[in-house]
Amino acid sequence: MKRRLSAAIVTTLVSVAGHAGEPSLIAAPSQPEEPLGRSNSGRNLVADAPGSCGTVRLGETTVATLRNAPIVTSFANGMAVTLLLDTGAQTTILTPPVAQRIGAQRPSVEFQRQMHGIAGSLQTSEVELRSFTMGGVAIPWRRVRVAPVNVGSVFSAPLDGVLGVDTLSSFDVDLDLPGHRLVLYEKQTCAGATPAWTEHYAKIAAGRSLGDHLFFPVQLEGRKLAAFIDTGAQFTVLSTKAASVLGVTEAALAHDRVIIVHGAAAEQLSAHVHRFSQLAVGTEIIRNLEIVVTDVRLNDADLVLGIDFLRSRRMWMSYGSQQIFLLRRT
Repeated sequence: MKRRLSAAIVTTLVSVAGHAGEPSLIAAPSQPEEPLGRSNSGRNLVADAPGSCGTVRLGETTVATLRNAPIVTSFANGMAVTLLLDTGAQTTILTPPVAQRIGAQRPSVEFQRQMHGIAGSLQTSEVELRSFTMGGVAIPWRRVRVAPVNVGSVFSAPLDGVLGVDTLSSFDVDLDLPGHRLVLYEKQTCAGATPAWTEHYAKIAAGRSLGDHLFFPVQLEGRKLAAFIDTGAQFTVLSTKAASVLGVTEAALAHDRVIIVHGAAAEQLSAHVHRFSQLAVGTEIIRNLEIVVTDVRLNDADLVLGIDFLRSRRMWMSYGSQQIFLLRRT
């Protein structure tokens, strides 16, 4: 049976060519640290100074979940663009027709980069926007990538691109998929950062990788893995290499349902849907769950928690304080 896994997973796993390092399997750090220096996106990645705390609400936008993909509307150069909300994508991407339609300009100094998906790569260019807003909030980082990514369609029209972490990490982000909304807050950078919630929530300390993912330890079948939450992936995905370390053999996978994973450059991977007995995320234990196992490139994690995990949860991502807060919707 061939079943499409959203092309969003590709943009989720997109990274700039030359990214160094593979994850240490079953070895999420107990005290994650943010790497210093220059990130592959060309931005200076430095640890945020301590002290900035308190929730200051900036704006809100609607999140529509269509075909298991979260969609938001932003305004680029004053024109509406419909984007896949993708916490796994390192950069914000527009398709070439959209970049042309909104009159995006090539910068005087441009960095040509390749972006890698699940099994293929795409050459990208760079454009600079005169203005970029979401929910009435000005987005400070206005350089975006341009690439012919395959991110699916909304009804009959293709999506205009991907809203990635280079945009989201300028804020504290309150994503409430069950409530169909995303709220932007001023970025908190102190260790005591908290969400603006009154309900009980789980707090997860995270690290920030060179790919700008907030990664954290989870336990699958009692073994520690590095994971990140990815709104661009329809389903939770485990790398074949990590599955092997967990004792999931090729013979065991041969009994599982087979699906086809599609990528941004129209590449395809065969995958297996394997049932695991237990996954622990923070204080929560999820039992008897299905995870997609495939030979996917994961440069800073072993496991990607997809929309199947997040659709019943509210998530607060604090990039400055390197924390994630989760609230389970009943």
